[in-house]
Amino acid sequence: MSNVVKLELIEVGEGFRFEADAILEAAKGMPFTTIAVLGQLEDGSTWISGNANAGETLVLMERAKRIVVFGESE
Repeated sequence: MSNVVKLELIEVGEGFRFEADAILEAAKGMPFTTIAVLGQLEDGSTWISGNANAGETLVLMERAKRIVVFGESE
């Protein structure tokens, strides 16, 4: 069992990327009720997958946007 650490938003240099597989591995086993995975592929296209309908996914994305932009949740 791995230790789960709360995500703390920090600034990193432009172009820095965390390893995608490590991020996904850390998410395994979490008690999600709704989940959305989105990313940009090498060809520039957007990839989105999730376990909810479009409306629920959009609400989740907007909540995440608020945390990223303002550093606060609801």
